[in-house]
Amino acid sequence: MIVDRGIPTIAQAARQIKAGLLSPVTLVENCLNRIEKHDSVINAFHTVFSEQAMIDAKQAEKEIEGGKYRGPLHGIPIGLKDVFYLKNHKTTANSRVMAEFEAEEDATVITRLREAGSIFMGQLNTYEFTFGGRPTFDALYPPARNPWNIDRSTGGSSSGSGAAVAAGFCLGALGSDAGGSIRTPSAFCGIAGMKATFGRVSAFGDLPLSFSFDCVGPMTWTSEDSALMLQVLAGYDERDPGSVDIPVADYVSQLDKGVQGLKIGFIRHFFTTDFSAPPVITQAIDEMSTTLEDMGAIVDEVQVSPLIDWHAVGRIILPAEAYAIHEENLQNRWEDFGPLARNRMMLGSLVRAVDYIQAQRRRTELLGEIETTLRNHDILITTAMLTPQPPLDDKAPFPFLDVPMIAVPFNLTLHPVQTVRAGFFEDGMPIGAQIVGRHWDEATVLRVAHAFEKKAGLLKQYPNLD
Repeated sequence: MIVDRGIPTIAQAARQIKAGLLSPVTLVENCLNRIEKHDSVINAFHTVFSEQAMIDAKQAEKEIEGGKYRGPLHGIPIGLKDVFYLKNHKTTANSRVMAEFEAEEDATVITRLREAGSIFMGQLNTYEFTFGGRPTFDALYPPARNPWNIDRSTGGSSSGSGAAVAAGFCLGALGSDAGGSIRTPSAFCGIAGMKATFGRVSAFGDLPLSFSFDCVGPMTWTSEDSALMLQVLAGYDERDPGSVDIPVADYVSQLDKGVQGLKIGFIRHFFTTDFSAPPVITQAIDEMSTTLEDMGAIVDEVQVSPLIDWHAVGRIILPAEAYAIHEENLQNRWEDFGPLARNRMMLGSLVRAVDYIQAQRRRTELLGEIETTLRNHDILITTAMLTPQPPLDDKAPFPFLDVPMIAVPFNLTLHPVQTVRAGFFEDGMPIGAQIVGRHWDEATVLRVAHAFEKKAGLLKQYPNLD
């Protein structure tokens, strides 16, 4: 680990750019140099927009010098998970099925980032069709590696996004999350990641894995940076049928309010009783609870249904919806799928209508449990991982049969969640936690996350790429 990686956070860079102390051209050059030096090993990107990024950086610099500053993302290098429509570029979802697909327009989140002045650094690797679990070497592009240890998994499916931000190849990245695909790589790579309330960020132009709980969100080094990105990404979009027209809060202005007097429910049984996580994970999340108490929050343990209940519901709904989305291609282009993604999707073909309906019924009951708990608590916390990062070459075909999905409860309930770094394993790999809020209250989630990050001081350690 090193003390300083030489790449600022979005917030730091934004302040310097606005004050004329940092050139977007210099910032983009620094990121491109890091990509050129290290990404042949990390594999975060499959396509780097080196030439266009420099053109855009020069244009951003010219605009800012001319008094046309667009806001905190103006001139900021951002990576794009390869599931978002990007005009004049192929959107592949890391699958041979999509190898030649080129959308006629940008995804809404791409448009919003572009209008905010972001500099797109390239397209980031992902698990094939975003079906997480473990990386695979049989997709269109090789898997991203974890910058903390290149022999370990980044988690999925926003694998390249997690790796790129952790490695300092970009200051922020887009991710998508249908079962932990923002939060797991954020936890595994030691960064911050936000799964907003379902409907808060437009999913138009995002290749989905699930109809009913696929979300889009930012992945960044800090929760302050997540707030800055979310401020640009959030908002109603009539082209997305899941989008909801609810006012967007000013996330950044509330970050420094602290946690004094907030009531926090600690879902500890998920990783102690329901599943026996390693003691180092238990200790890290317990220490997070203690830190929040020391800062003035009121923390108490809460009980909801066992984790395996949540896992079982997710394991029925997610494959069923994934199969429904990809059924035609699975029937007609079987050989173009990688075996891992294909086999997981085919599990959905075995789900009966009665099973799916019963799972949705149980989902409603589980949602009610969280809603009841959040009536008496402002925030919930729990772990974002139950085991250490597995080896990159793990061969388990269905890893979810061994370890329940710790992220899926809040996909099922549609609540906003921020992943933060909560500690480290003995070997230096990061440990992540989840901070969960009420529907549409991303502001309080980010406020708690920001306060914890500042107090814990865990973000001063970086992967050593040399």
